[in-house]
This record gives sequence, C-alpha cells and structure tokens, in this order.
Amino acid sequence: MSETERDKDEEKYAKHLVQNYTHRNIGELLDFAKPATTAGQKAAELKTDFISDLMERILAGEKLATKRGLDSRLLVQFARKIGKWTKVGSSLKSEKPLYEYFSNFALFVAQCLKSKTASKNSDIARLILPAERTDYKPDDSNDSRRIDVGLAMHGINASVKCVSLNSYADMLCIAEAKKSRALDKDALAQLFLYSVNIYMRQPNRRYVWGLTICADEVYACLMLNDGFFVSPAMRISEPAGRKMLISWLVQWSMCPEDRLGYDPTMCRVPNSDDADVGGSNSGKVDDKRYTIDCYDDKSQETTTYITKRTIMSADDMLGRHTRCFVATRHSGSGTESSANEVVIKDAWSPAKHPPLEDPRDEIKLLRKIHDTFEQDTPDHIYPNMLVGSHVRLDQKDKSVIDTTDAIFNAAGVDRIDPPSDPGTTSAWKHQPLRAHRRIVMSPVGHSIKTVQNEAELIIVLVEAMNCYSSVLSQCGVLHRDISTNNILVVRDGKDTIPRGLLIDFDFAVNVDTHERSARPERSGTMPFMSIANILNLDTPRTALDDWESLLYVVCWLATVGITSSHRVPDAELGKKPIKYWRIGSPEEIAEAKRNHMDSARIFQSNIVEKFCAQYKLLPRFAIALHKALFGNSNCPGALLGLKVYGGDSSDDDDDDDSFNGDSGDSGNKPTGGPNDPLVKRNAHVDEILANLEKVLGKFKRKAITVL
Repeated sequence: MSETERDKDEEKYAKHLVQNYTHRNIGELLDFAKPATTAGQKAAELKTDFISDLMERILAGEKLATKRGLDSRLLVQFARKIGKWTKVGSSLKSEKPLYEYFSNFALFVAQCLKSKTASKNSDIARLILPAERTDYKPDDSNDSRRIDVGLAMHGINASVKCVSLNSYADMLCIAEAKKSRALDKDALAQLFLYSVNIYMRQPNRRYVWGLTICADEVYACLMLNDGFFVSPAMRISEPAGRKMLISWLVQWSMCPEDRLGYDPTMCRVPNSDDADVGGSNSGKVDDKRYTIDCYDDKSQETTTYITKRTIMSADDMLGRHTRCFVATRHSGSGTESSANEVVIKDAWSPAKHPPLEDPRDEIKLLRKIHDTFEQDTPDHIYPNMLVGSHVRLDQKDKSVIDTTDAIFNAAGVDRIDPPSDPGTTSAWKHQPLRAHRRIVMSPVGHSIKTVQNEAELIIVLVEAMNCYSSVLSQCGVLHRDISTNNILVVRDGKDTIPRGLLIDFDFAVNVDTHERSARPERSGTMPFMSIANILNLDTPRTALDDWESLLYVVCWLATVGITSSHRVPDAELGKKPIKYWRIGSPEEIAEAKRNHMDSARIFQSNIVEKFCAQYKLLPRFAIALHKALFGNSNCPGALLGLKVYGGDSSDDDDDDDSFNGDSGDSGNKPTGGPNDPLVKRNAHVDEILANLEKVLGKFKRKAITVL
C-alpha cells in the first residue's frame, strides 16, 4: 500500500469515526474539565465573568483604566484580532486568518489569568498558550500531515506569547480550522487523524481534548476510548459564544491534570530528552522517559519504575490504548541498571462492573498462571507477573480505580451501559466500561520482527505455542488473541537460540480444563482472527481458533518478510490476495479466508506461492499446519461439503508436507450450521490438536538443525 493509499484509508476511517462514534451538542461536556473543588469551580466562574466583561468592553471601544498587573496595551493588541474574528460570518475565503484570530483569543485569556494570578490568586495551575508555528508538521509526526494550531501548557510565570511547540509529545491539544461552518464534520475528521499522534507520543494520556474552528464557530471535543463528544457551537460573533470559549480556556487552566486527560501516576522525567541510560542489549533508548508508579493489589505496595524504551504505543483513537515499556526500578540516582529489566503493560481493558470482581481481569489470569507455574516450573518461558493492579487516582480525598466511570463521575455524570440490542440507538452516556490496568512482568522480550531468519521464527512460534498449550491444560486459561504483537523474542545471549514468549492475556478467559472451550464471542486482532471468531459463529471457541490464528501469523510474516532485508513494500503487498485479510467488512474478510483455506490447491496458489522466495521451511510449515487444521477427514475444508485432502491428515513425521488433494468448487455457501466444517471440527478438537503438536515438534527439530 502506497503512502497515498494509506492516507486515503486513514481519512476514510476518520470519517467513519465521525459518522459512527461521535455525539454532538453535549451541553454537559464542560463539566469534564471543571476544577475538582466547589471553591475552584466558583473561582473559575468569577474569572470567566471578569475576562468576558473585559473583552466585551475592549471590543466595544472602551478605554481601560490602568490596573495593577493588567497590561491593557497587550489586551487591546490581542482584541484587535479577536474583533476581526467576530465579523467573519459563516465563511471566509481562506482558513489561514483563523489561526491568528484563535491564537490571539487564547493569549487574551492567558494574559488576564496571569494578571489575576499576580494579584493574589494562586488557583491558576497553568497558562494555555498557542504555538508560534501554524499550519505545520510536528517533528515527531509519522506522516506528512500539517496541523493548524497547537496548544501547550506553561507555568503561570511564563511570558504570554506564542511558544515554541515542535512535537506532539509536548501538546495539550490541537485546534483544527476550516473556512466554513459547513465543514464542521471535515474538521472533526482531521482532528481525529491528528490527535492519534498525541496518544502515540504521550504514553501518560488517558484521553485527549481538541478544538475545531469553523469560520466563527468553535467546538470542543473530548476523545475517549469508545466515543467522541462534541460541545454545542460557540459562536464568536456573539458575546455568549465568546464567553463560553473563555470558560473552556479558564477551566483548562485551573482543573487538575487528570481532567486534561493526563495520568498522574505516570510522569515525564524533566530534561530527559538526551538521556543515556546505558545497559547491554537495551536497543534504542527513548529520548523522553517516564516514571511509572505501579501498585500491586496483593502486597498493597507501590513500586516506581523508570522507562528505558517503548515496545508498543497507542496507535488508534479507539480501543485499549495499550502501551508497553521496558523499564527498571527507579532508584532516584539516575544510574539504573539493565540487570533487572522488566516489561510494563498499561492498557484500558473492557471490564465488567465492579472491575475488581471481573473474572476476565488479565491481572487475575496472570496471577493464576504465576501461582501454577511457580509450583510446577515448565520447560518453556512464560509471562511472569511481578506487580499487577488497577491504576488508582485520588479524587475528592479518596482513592478510586481509574475507569470510564471515574472519568464520568468526576464530571458529575452517570455512565450507562450500551444497549444489548445492536439495532438500538445509543445516547452519548451509553459507553462501555473500561478499567485502567497496569502490569509489571518478566522476562523482557523483543518484537517478533527481530528474528534473523525463518528457522529462528519457527522456533519462537513453537515455543510460544508450547506456552499456550501449558497455560490452557494446566491453568485453564484460553488466550484468544494469537497475533504478531503477542509473541515476543527472548534471547539469553547474543549467539543463543531464541525463545518465544506469549504475552497479552487481555482477551483470555478462564475455561474448564476438561472442556477447554469458551462461549462464542468475537475477540482478537485482524488479520489473525479465526474465521469462526470473525463471524462470531454460534459455536464454542476452542484452542483450534488460536491455532488457526497461528497459521495466519505464519502466512502473514512469510508474505510481508520477517527481516528488513526481506520486507515487501506496501505497494507490492497490495497486489497479493492476503491483503483481503485486513481490508473490508468482517464478513468480507471471513469470506476471503474461507476461500483461501478451503482447498489445498487454492491455499497453495493464493497464499503459499506468494511467500518471500528466500523461504524454504516456512512454506512447508504453513502447509503442515493447514493440513492439520483443515484436512481432517471428519471435517475437511472451510466451506460446506468439500473435501481437501485425499487421505488421513495425521502427520507421521516424514518429509511429505505436500498437498494430497483438491476440492473443486461446489458453490455451496457456509452458514455456520451443523454442517459447517468450522462447527463440525469442534467435535474432533483432541485429534486435531494432537496432529498440530506433532507438526510443531517436527518443524522445531528441522529449524534447530538448520541453525
């Protein structure tokens, strides 16, 4: 996929967010940014009244009397631009003047707050100042897009002027401008496109604010994990609209940082831009480091860590916003060692109420795995949880679990569970419950893309699936999200054979160790989800769904390339049938996989023959996995009534990994009913799993021989 095609896909996705996840005209939205105390809220009202009155008097041409700490000359200068903004009407020829108009409005408010601060008020926490650059690409951007105006926080003693703001890492929020009121949806779509960079560059952001400016109308926007809320229009041509925008800037200047979307338990280390933390095999050291307070619900103690590098950043406006870091315990001396590196995972996971009683809590599942394997240590490595708990915040003099409810409750609003009927229209308060969880674990792994060849990849995948099988059989935990992100490479030394580590039990569930299945529920990561999972077929989820995901991981990596020297360009990947595993609706993706998996001949011609030409083991490995999963004589294929392999699908440890049969095309369509092979195979789970285990053993031996 070319950069142009990728940009088009992202723009289409942003419009989808505006259409399906955005709630407009939310009058209560300002309450989400209000100061925490009644006294603070009253002070914010008084400051808003004072600034609004002052602005209206200057706009009306009144000459101000000189007051102590109030720079009337500067205020008049800012007001000239604001006055022009009040006259633009519903549209103007270009959006560019809006950058200066809005910036001067923000500076006017900041100057007034600074003067009030100088005259005995200490309840101003910060000044909100605009960037000196406009219509620019931040230095840490991943694309060529240009933001219109950035806003930053500065101390109350800062000079009131436009500031240097060159990176998303330093932004409070973005203001996106359009020349017409009619372009408000386009402004929101672009705001969403840009704001994901704030999530990526600021790991301590729980949520993000933003503004859109459409001619003389301004909207504030709150972006949460599952929905986006937009304020009523603030019309700058009217005094009431100007006062409302003043109120937003005042409250952002006075509220606690957690109400700006920041996580107070994760703090950026001052002057860390050129930090050198050293350590062997540490890889790239992040230029911005964070201290992270990690509370453990078992010991009820808090340990502070300092990050060394980021493994995963939040890269979507929706969802869990998972971040992972390599870190060490924070000694406070700045001489942290790499000897005891750990991985910290921070995520907003779907939860049930109350979160502490949620049986699907990843913390509970990892503690169960830890306790089981501590008594009976397996041969493989596993995610060993050291610290785990929900993140806690101080609100109204008490400690609360950081959840969607905590965000709503701070605003005095009650969240409501979404209606169970998908056809029911949801109100803005209908938001899923998410819980903010933080886990510290070992060992430290690296991306699966760090393997050096196909033999190493096979060994890593086999080890990870050995862990998967042990966790299922001994702990009764079904993982349900095998993907390229959830299998890491662990090396004990530079020249040692790598090991595979299975991580991320966010979608995992407790299951009966004998039945080993879970109720139907869609979970996992595109493009690695099983067909039954994508379609949410009314059949139990079993280990076979995760093994099917493993097959897709093998095919994906073998197609896109496992090392930088083999990497297939996006444009070339776009010509291969495997692209349909990630493009389109769930039904379209599932149909593509059904067709690719159903026949030995089609699987080879559409998928295996598109693998990178350098690979010799991976094609045979994929064929063997496919044969075990889709070639069982009792439930062959992926479509109805089709037989894939001519003989028994068992793997007898010889070297014959070739295709044994063909299916033709019956034209039958899958229904998910009792004759669907994806349903029928659940009656033969043990037999199919035994064959899959044989495949793993066989190819691990081959891979070790190659190495």
